[in-house]
Amino acid sequence: MDLSLDAFLALPEAEQVPLIGDRAVLYASQFERATLDRLCAVAEAARSLHRTQHGATFLGGRIPNRMALNFFAQPSSRTFMSFNTAQAALGFERVSVRDVGRSSMSKGESLIDSIRTYISYVDVIVMRHPDEDAAATAFWAASRAHRRLRAGKREVPIPIISGGSGSKHHPTQALLDVYTLQRHLGSLEGRTLLLVGDLRRGRTARSLAQLARLYPGLKLRFAAPEAYQMLPDITAQLDAAGVDWERVPTLADGLSGADAVYMTRIQDEWDGPKTDGHVAAHPDFRFERSHLDQLADHAVLLHPLPKRDEIDPAIDELNDPRVGYWHQERNGVWMRVALLAWLFGVDDVILEAVP
Repeated sequence: MDLSLDAFLALPEAEQVPLIGDRAVLYASQFERATLDRLCAVAEAARSLHRTQHGATFLGGRIPNRMALNFFAQPSSRTFMSFNTAQAALGFERVSVRDVGRSSMSKGESLIDSIRTYISYVDVIVMRHPDEDAAATAFWAASRAHRRLRAGKREVPIPIISGGSGSKHHPTQALLDVYTLQRHLGSLEGRTLLLVGDLRRGRTARSLAQLARLYPGLKLRFAAPEAYQMLPDITAQLDAAGVDWERVPTLADGLSGADAVYMTRIQDEWDGPKTDGHVAAHPDFRFERSHLDQLADHAVLLHPLPKRDEIDPAIDELNDPRVGYWHQERNGVWMRVALLAWLFGVDDVILEAVP
């Protein structure tokens, strides 16, 4: 990395991607179809192995004597737990920093110095941060640091994995969402995906939309109040890739022919401190029991979670195979196993272990 930090951050995302390569995970736009198909296959293989004691033991010996840091400067349940579980499944030791106020950052240490400090002790960093440039900054710092990791047959900087950066990027959620959609629908090609809620600041929906370019014929519908509609940076990417997308006035207007509905909550944490509770979902963008009756039998209802009032709570009590968000949550473990295996060069071994 010969660029200064300012020069690297000033590059458009598309120009950063070749510099990142397969040494870190910062953006959904890094991934091409072949890699994503491979990750889904590794996730499925790891899942299958882990069902038996012998397979779980085999999986747990793939990445021994390595230390993972889960550095979360924002609240998290699923992303933190699934990475921690995935790391354990592969044999990692784990440490975490979840309260920045108890780290040296509270004394004024820069993010760069903190990352370089962590690199002295750990072999991979998964991080969530409110700053949209935090993961890219950490990657730059790791690339400039003295320490290198032997992964497979190569030496690389300590990998950085974004577990969510600002309101724009959540690449590993997009990967597990694709894995979930493929498991439920068989294929994403030619499908119609309805994204609902806070699409402006929903980093999960934004990252998932970026992967639409990889699946010929995949159509996107965006249902959101105008204040929360998908931003032009994503729709411009979709236009450039020839992806068919449209805005629909309400959730109900987008249901006909939808193969999947992807709900999101209002991301009101970006609005600043509040004393009067959370922003309620607009009734036109709330998934009701009656909407499930309009959804095709093969379709699936997803949500990256946490959810609030944007899905009727009664739907949780239904034994309906179209309600997929709890399966989606569990799928995150296996996709993150696959991602770590890929970064550490043991994905081939996992694939070969399954007949």
